[in-house]
Amino acid sequence: MTYIDAHSHLADPRLESRLDQVLFNAREKNITQFLQGGVGPEDWRRQLDLQKKYPGILPCFGLHPYWVADHSEAECDQALDELARLLPKAKALGEAGLDFRPHISKGSEHRQIDVFEKQIELAKVAELPLVLHLVRCRDEALRILDVWGLPQRGAMVHSFNGSAKEAEEYLQLGCHLSVGGPLCRPDNLRLKQAVQMIPMDRLFIETDSPDQPPPGIEPEHNEPATLIQVAEEVGKIRKISTEEVLKMTTENLRKWLVHSE
Repeated sequence: MTYIDAHSHLADPRLESRLDQVLFNAREKNITQFLQGGVGPEDWRRQLDLQKKYPGILPCFGLHPYWVADHSEAECDQALDELARLLPKAKALGEAGLDFRPHISKGSEHRQIDVFEKQIELAKVAELPLVLHLVRCRDEALRILDVWGLPQRGAMVHSFNGSAKEAEEYLQLGCHLSVGGPLCRPDNLRLKQAVQMIPMDRLFIETDSPDQPPPGIEPEHNEPATLIQVAEEVGKIRKISTEEVLKMTTENLRKWLVHSE
């Protein structure tokens, strides 16, 4: 059986010079498909170029909160128009969401909220699942998702790193939760406790390559091959085998994407 990395950034320029080796390393571990995280127009175009060369690339287009924070309202509106035109080529819409860390948001909270809500609407119209980036914004994110509801195809909270209570709040809204390298940190007890209670049919695993590596991997050098380490950690927590985790989470993701094959 082959497996899917639920979230990575293989179009990131930091990986360009070694991408052939990165993908070879992943395929050596039977990881053959890679759902991307969209950042902005330049990234979407790089994803489409990669897909022509590497059939395992599953494009995902969206305006990341980082991108929104660094661009004007007019630039965001122009990018949203381009996003609407490109969505037929995507497997999901995202990363969409909020990031209210001061060094990221730089006073852009209202613009982030506006663009997030517009992307939820786009996902509904395009009938695509939604990939969420939600950091330091719990109350506002829950309010928006409660008011707007999820697209028919659902949503996943990418790189979930919260408590069991926070997991339950997103689960009640209908979200799937995706966990990655931070789960492997020995001191991340809060996330380990959350993973104990997340239903296995609502769980994905990811790497967020080249960022968020498990312990022992240098920053910015994470690869999809480390998905195995994430699966091992989930297996320890849930008392099941690594292979069972890989099979179940891959099947969950295939059902969620519907057209991933």
